[in-house]
Amino acid sequence: MVDSHPRFLTELVLWAHCVDKFIPKENFAVVVYFVGDKQQSLGDWLSSKGISCKTTKPVVPGSPHSNKIAPFLDEYTTDYTIVVDVDLFFVRDPSNLFNSSGLRAAPNNHCNPPEWIYKEILTASGLNRPYRPGLALYRGQLGRRETHINNISAGIVGLPRSKSRSFACRWKQWAEWLVANRSILKEWAVHVDQVAFCLATEDIQEDVEFLPPQVNTILHSLGEISTVYAFHLTSGHIPNFPHLFNSDKTMNSSGFSQGVIEAIEMLNGCIVEAVRDMSSLPATRDHLVNFLNPQWIR
Repeated sequence: MVDSHPRFLTELVLWAHCVDKFIPKENFAVVVYFVGDKQQSLGDWLSSKGISCKTTKPVVPGSPHSNKIAPFLDEYTTDYTIVVDVDLFFVRDPSNLFNSSGLRAAPNNHCNPPEWIYKEILTASGLNRPYRPGLALYRGQLGRRETHINNISAGIVGLPRSKSRSFACRWKQWAEWLVANRSILKEWAVHVDQVAFCLATEDIQEDVEFLPPQVNTILHSLGEISTVYAFHLTSGHIPNFPHLFNSDKTMNSSGFSQGVIEAIEMLNGCIVEAVRDMSSLPATRDHLVNFLNPQWIR
């Protein structure tokens, strides 16, 4: 999913390089959704890599993050529809992670939102569902990890064909409800998409089958793991890890396990090629300065 902000356009170039190199075309049909108009030069460049493009309108006005629901509302013939953020950069084929009929998503990263917000939301929703506890990967801004059992990171979401459209319709309805009742989210109001996903799971009374965090690897985890399927390099996290980013946009791999070092080296190869293409594409060349720049605060 690509919105109009320039940073998404630069991230898309790296994303496409990673998909082209590490996602097997015989297993995946790759589609980029542009919200609004697409940049023609970028669309042509994606086509040269065998990546299709579609345009869509905002799915839930007032919640840009909820645009990721759009592909699930379309009817694809694949076993799964998998939607990822454009700053999720694959270095390994994730096919073997999608081998069930469950709802798949990565676990929540930083306890957004915490348990007391979910308790209020569930009461207000009228679902008559109890709060059930789970754990986020890391502590949130209040120093706590407890959150709802079905709270996800929306960086990657996969729905099987049998459930995709029906679940997406409920996801959209709950996102619309949250936008209309946004005050209940307090300072976590930006997380309409993932909270609505959680409400949809409660609505159908089906729990998430969590994907391993390594398919949504955030910078905080690199020193704790040995395997990476995809790096989730968000512009919100990058400024907290300036020592990991070199002036040529590549990443510093020293000090990590051998598996992480190899994954960073694979990503760096794609970064070098992506920077070359960003410098020549009209849609991205003026925005390269902010790409993977730890000194840029979005």
